[in-house]
Amino acid sequence: MTARDELRELTHQRLLAAAEAIFESEGYWRTTVSGITKAANVSRATFYLHFTDKSTVLLAIMRTNLADTPAYWQQVDAALIDGGRDVLRAALGRTLNWYQKHGLMLRAVREAMTSDPHLAEKTEGTIAGFADEMSDYLASVSSDQRTQAHLRLQLLIIQLDQLAFRLVVQGLQRIDRELMLDELTDIWQLALPAARRPD
Repeated sequence: MTARDELRELTHQRLLAAAEAIFESEGYWRTTVSGITKAANVSRATFYLHFTDKSTVLLAIMRTNLADTPAYWQQVDAALIDGGRDVLRAALGRTLNWYQKHGLMLRAVREAMTSDPHLAEKTEGTIAGFADEMSDYLASVSSDQRTQAHLRLQLLIIQLDQLAFRLVVQGLQRIDRELMLDELTDIWQLALPAARRPD
C-alpha cells in the first residue's frame, strides 16, 4: 500500500468515525454532510471522493459495525438443532444483547429506512433474511416442513426484531427481561418443528 493509499484509508476511516458519532447523537434526519465533514475535519469535496451521500456512509457503517449479526443467528441455529430450551433461551438472550450493543446505531438505521427510499431498498429483507443463517436447522427439518419452518423463522425474527427494538433500544415499555426471554423461548419452541436427530 502506498503512502497515498494509506492517507486515503485514514481519511475514509475518519469520515466513518465522524459520521457514526453524529448518526448516534443526532439521528439520521439531523445528520448532514456538512456536519460529517466538519467533525472529520475534511472538505465536502473530500467527502464526495469517498461517498455519494449520507446514506452511503450509513450503509458502510452498517456493513462494518453490524458485521457480527450473522454470528448471533448462527448461535440460534445451533440452539434449534440442540433442541434444549435452556440453550435456545441463552441464544435468544444473546440476540437481545446485540440490540443493546448496537442500540444507538439501530435508531439511526430505523430512522433512515423510514425516510430514505434508496436506503430502505438496499436493506429490504435484511431482517427476514437472517432466517437463511439458520441453514443447519432448516436442513434438519423434514422436507415436507422446511418451507413452513423457513417462513415461521422469518416471522419470529421479525417479531423479535420489533420487540427488541421497542423494548431494548427505545425503552418504550418495561417488561422483565427474564420473563420476556421465557415467553420468547416458549413461542419459538411451539412455533417451529423440531430438528430431526441423526440416526
